Amino acid sequence: MASSSSVLCEDQLQCPICLDVFTDPVSTSCGHNYCMICLKEFWDSSSHCQCPVCKTSFPKRPELCVNTFISALAAPFKKSVQVKSSTATEKPTQSQVFCDICCEKKCAAVKSCLICMASYCKTHLEPHERVSSLKKHKLIDPVENLEDYICQKHERPLELFCRDDQTCVCQFCTEGEHKTHNTVPLEEESREKKIQLGKTQVEVQQMIQERLKKIMEIKHSLKLNEKTTEKEKTDFVEIFSNLMSCIERSQAELFKCGDSEESSVSASGNSQRGNGGDSRDQTEENSTICSGCDSGS
Repeated sequence: MASSSSVLCEDQLQCPICLDVFTDPVSTSCGHNYCMICLKEFWDSSSHCQCPVCKTSFPKRPELCVNTFISALAAPFKKSVQVKSSTATEKPTQSQVFCDICCEKKCAAVKSCLICMASYCKTHLEPHERVSSLKKHKLIDPVENLEDYICQKHERPLELFCRDDQTCVCQFCTEGEHKTHNTVPLEEESREKKIQLGKTQVEVQQMIQERLKKIMEIKHSLKLNEKTTEKEKTDFVEIFSNLMSCIERSQAELFKCGDSEESSVSASGNSQRGNGGDSRDQTEENSTICSGCDSGS
């Protein structure tokens, strides 16, 4: 398997639909490979059953079985992708916020207080969970720049979001210039933004899949055009060759007819010349006979 991994690359083991390393790879009769779930979803969303790449149609939906050979080849790459993703998820924790109270060994902060303007680890956060006056403090997930979460005008926590001005405001701001504006808690706005972001990501992913499908169609069309052009060239060469052969045959026949006519004319001339000579000889003979008769009388 190590040798196969050294020869193959990750791109060769990617599903054309999800563009990820194969998961439960299946093969179609036309020779293309996909993730089983990707191909099933593609066929479920399509009016007829065909290959997403080459558009080969299947009169009956094929029964899909995992290609164990490709699955074995994809397994090492799948593991490497999982390691990369886990490493990527661990990176943010490497630049985590530390507790402002810890002295010797700094512990990771679990919350930041917008009233105290400090971040606390689990141990030093305990008073905020126990003391009634501290329970009223605004706690958020740990952040480094706490001053960015404080209203510069009123020096109060930015707890609300103004949808009219699309900005964060404090409680005092809603009693002034934002009094008549539509304001909601930051948590509510954050949830809605996350939902909108999720929808946008789905739409973008669909657009990407549509673009990839269009690219595949264009590539397939180009291949067909290349084959058609090549066939037209071959047909043209064949037609031209046949035309040249026809011209050469016609030219040969024309020359042959010309030679035959020339031979016929030559033979006819020779025959006429032969007849003319016999007439002169007969005339001379007749003249001689006449001369003999005259002298005898």
